[in-house]
Amino acid sequence: MKPIKTLVLLADDAEARLFENHGPGKGLTEIEDLAVSVLGDKAGSGFADRTGRNSAAPGMAQHGVADQAEAEDDQSRKAFVRAVLAETEGRFADGGFDRFVIAAAPRTLGVLREQMPAALKKALVVDVAKDYLKLTAAEVVEHLADEIVL
Repeated sequence: MKPIKTLVLLADDAEARLFENHGPGKGLTEIEDLAVSVLGDKAGSGFADRTGRNSAAPGMAQHGVADQAEAEDDQSRKAFVRAVLAETEGRFADGGFDRFVIAAAPRTLGVLREQMPAALKKALVVDVAKDYLKLTAAEVVEHLADEIVL
């Protein structure tokens, strides 16, 4: 019988790690460490030149709707997530994975859910709003034990 192969993504706003699992009790093996510096231009470092605008009524003055720093953080997070998801989708398709698991910082997880491609959504079995990036593979398995057997 073929073991169930799982791809695990750990992420925050600037870093991501991919792991694979080859069946229950086999633990995790890290296959890639992704960071903004590693992804480079794939993460898209360009920002809009100003925040979004809004007007009270037609013909009225326009007003900025967000803090500039907050807008840049949001754009940066979304660009990084797009690059990480593109890399993850490629790995998922090429690696013959059956399931997909995510553990990410809460804000990053929201963007991941929002931008996730259909193939990954279909395979997603667990998503956890926790930042496990600094943990070892064995510690990640322990923390995910209540959600999924790896």
